[in-house]
Amino acid sequence: MKKIFKIILLVFALLIIVGITSVSIVILDVAGNLATGSQTLTNDSATGKALVVYDPGLSGGAKDVATKIGNDLQSSGYQVVLAGVKSSAAANTAGYNVIVIGGPIYAGKPASTVQSYLNNLKPPAQARIGAFGYGSVKIDNSNSTVVMQDVAPLPSNSSVSFNAVMKIVSSDNVDGRCSEFVTNLLK
Repeated sequence: MKKIFKIILLVFALLIIVGITSVSIVILDVAGNLATGSQTLTNDSATGKALVVYDPGLSGGAKDVATKIGNDLQSSGYQVVLAGVKSSAAANTAGYNVIVIGGPIYAGKPASTVQSYLNNLKPPAQARIGAFGYGSVKIDNSNSTVVMQDVAPLPSNSSVSFNAVMKIVSSDNVDGRCSEFVTNLLK
């Protein structure tokens, strides 16, 4: 009987450790803090420059969405820089015609690295600004206030104005939603 009790206690302790570790990874946004790389998608006949800043998230799904948005912007005539949210390329927004920020949505809120980036964003005056969130829970996209709060809440003193905001979920046609986002962003 004591042996069974010890096994149950050990399993329970392991479950608690795994749970605490999982919650810590999400809260501390480990993936976002490691997003320091950047990549340029060149376009020989580019008519503008676009910066796509992303937190890859734990699954990498948000990075995939950022890449698809970057490819759509490239197809629309932009030279695109894909930049991890903690990269040096993400820190400098000067000279960009289009800036997109996005990452995962955890428990109804954007990743802390995305929120921090939005709080400090100072885009060029004429830049078109977009934000996306990637998650697993669908929200009603017909209410732009709900989308803004879930994807890209801005501080009350922010002068940033979004041209497009969208939440994309894993069950969506991701390619179609990214294309729709870019179309709305460039209107």
